[in-house]
Amino acid sequence: MKEAMIEMMFENNLRAEVIIHIPTMLAQDAWPDVAREAFMEDDPDPLWEEIGIEQPYDLDDEGLTFEHLTDNRKFGYLVKFATPVPQDIKTDSHRLSWGYYSMKWIYAETYEQACEKALDWRQEFVDKKRKMAIKESRNGQ
Repeated sequence: MKEAMIEMMFENNLRAEVIIHIPTMLAQDAWPDVAREAFMEDDPDPLWEEIGIEQPYDLDDEGLTFEHLTDNRKFGYLVKFATPVPQDIKTDSHRLSWGYYSMKWIYAETYEQACEKALDWRQEFVDKKRKMAIKESRNGQ
């Protein structure tokens, strides 16, 4: 299973940039920097939208945020995935480079489920970029 997941992620140009296991990383009063940045310093709206619950009323209170997550039975993984942005898109091909990539937060109960959701996101992302590029080329842009 693990080898298959590693191969799947590699073949689909996906990587995990940040992995937050909610019940083990956020239970203490002093959160790791990566969790504090995700929940309190970066734009929190996409993160809470992905988790699927409303934000707590005080985003600066780590204890309140953890309590809010556990009250809503959110005990899974919050993972920020990255994938290269397709460039030089043709009908049946494109070029990828890790010098230019997009990221998305994904929440799931297991890490494997998060990876599966990431694959779906990546495919939708590439398909959308391809449609936009083909439309632009037809319009002469």
